[in-house]
Amino acid sequence: MRRRQEDTSRGTSVTPSRRRRVAAGRDAKAKSRAAFDRQAPEYDSTGYGRHARRLHADVMAAVDAFAFADVLDVGCGTGATLEAILKAHPHTRARGIDLSAKMVELAQARLGDRARVEVADAEHLPAGDAFVDLVVCVDSFHHYPAPAAALAEMARVIRPGGRLVIGEWRVSGPLRPLMNWLLPRLPEGDVRIYSGTELTQLVEAAGFDVERCEAAGVRGQLLIARR
Repeated sequence: MRRRQEDTSRGTSVTPSRRRRVAAGRDAKAKSRAAFDRQAPEYDSTGYGRHARRLHADVMAAVDAFAFADVLDVGCGTGATLEAILKAHPHTRARGIDLSAKMVELAQARLGDRARVEVADAEHLPAGDAFVDLVVCVDSFHHYPAPAAALAEMARVIRPGGRLVIGEWRVSGPLRPLMNWLLPRLPEGDVRIYSGTELTQLVEAAGFDVERCEAAGVRGQLLIARR
């Protein structure tokens, strides 16, 4: 039997399968970072950001139904969603994070002193516990190699009674398994497209009450959950 190697820095055993998962996660993040750095200047005007733009109306309809003082956009991209939220709710304290430095640069230029935007990982959100009333995540979740860890962080920073809004791809039928086989082999950093059931189960496992998960935009889905 192959012995597990000890990770002495953490005092835990690391199996070969775990090392492969960690390496795959790092690879996905590196690919996502490089892809979005490259796409950033054209994201708002080309096909790169088309799916996110088609989710915009449904995301804003959901957001406008809530009362909130603080919002965090996880995977904020060029800041378009935060800009729309601040236009509709100008007194909101707004923050955004993205893995791509180029996206963060554009978002901060767009939002100015109305929001704080920084480079960060969804698995390690730069915010305290119970820090915001609302977290939005639009067209970003399918890039996360550790979705449960990202959702645990979102649950940590949302105050009790706060909301989570996720806008994502929706691919039905036999095409989704084929896409999920193909996506990790492509250079864009996509990891997995989730069914509505899979997304709901992940969010509920993180301690949220899912209020609804439904079709949105064009080939998209919208999940709304309460902390």
